[in-house]
Amino acid sequence: MYFPNIDRTKCTKCFFCVNICPKDVFEIENDEVEVANSAQCNNCEACVAECPEDAIIVLET
Repeated sequence: MYFPNIDRTKCTKCFFCVNICPKDVFEIENDEVEVANSAQCNNCEACVAECPEDAIIVLET
């Protein structure tokens, strides 16, 4: 299993990760990006590539 981890100190809330993820792993809650469906992550790393702040890493669990 994979788990996208968001570094909140780097995240600028551009929401690119929410829009690019083909598996709908991310959601917006209270103006924050949340990892809502981590079980859906297949480690495609589209979110990592799209993030302009390098705020996302995908961890293997």
